[in-house]
Amino acid sequence: MKAKKTDPMKRFLKKYPFLKETERVYRTVDAAVGAPEPIQLPARAAAKTLAEKLPILQQETYRRRMVRAVYMIQEEVYDRIARADVPPLMRESARAYLAVLKPLRKTAKEEFITAVLLQDAPAFAALCARHNLNEGVVRSTTWRIIAALVPPALKEPEAWDADPDRPQFRQNYCPVCGRRPVLADLHKFRDGRARHLICGGCGTQWLYARVGCVYCGNANLEKMRTLEPENDDRIRLDICDACDSYIKTHRGPAEGSDDDYIYRQDWASVHLDLLAEEKGLHKKGNPILE
Repeated sequence: MKAKKTDPMKRFLKKYPFLKETERVYRTVDAAVGAPEPIQLPARAAAKTLAEKLPILQQETYRRRMVRAVYMIQEEVYDRIARADVPPLMRESARAYLAVLKPLRKTAKEEFITAVLLQDAPAFAALCARHNLNEGVVRSTTWRIIAALVPPALKEPEAWDADPDRPQFRQNYCPVCGRRPVLADLHKFRDGRARHLICGGCGTQWLYARVGCVYCGNANLEKMRTLEPENDDRIRLDICDACDSYIKTHRGPAEGSDDDYIYRQDWASVHLDLLAEEKGLHKKGNPILE
């Protein structure tokens, strides 16, 4: 008789019960975003990224395509969040954003989305301040919509480095949207491991140098260190003392596991963020905290 399989998420939340509410809220927002039809991002767009190191969604043609796609569905998404069982701040922020959008013309509505995609923090902050909106909720939700609209194939590291021995894109920003990574993932590669970075905006993964700070580029190992939680050997903090930043690094079993996807979610290791904050370290790549 075959052993009954346990849901990996149930096992994870049993181990970390304090994350149950966080997981529920993320799942609720995912349901609100739904599964929209991804936009078309042709091979020539990716080719330009590889040749010029210009992220696809920073190319004007495809940025406009994404802005238009987000514009078409964002009010429906925010309406679902405004009626969902989410924390009051999130629900009220969604309602406030809907109220602001309702009388605006299309061009004015698209200004919010464009500022998010361009990562123009001053412009986005000014728009939110003008309308008394919560920056973190609007920005992070917009990125969740963007992530749903990016073709899944482009999120895979193979799309950017088909041959790991000859990496074509090894920048410290996402090849699809241009955001900085929020997580790193160590994969088995020959006798060792290769490091993939995970975008905090659209969820794309890409290959990066195995050693060094993913934010400032520091490669001096004397200024790099790790911080490992006592009860979990799958994830750690890689700390750079040159810029006082850190990245959470997943290091699951060398043979890989379907269960490991949980550890590739930023919310699943929020306890490490609290530990890092206590030590005066800076978190980067998260759209809520930008």
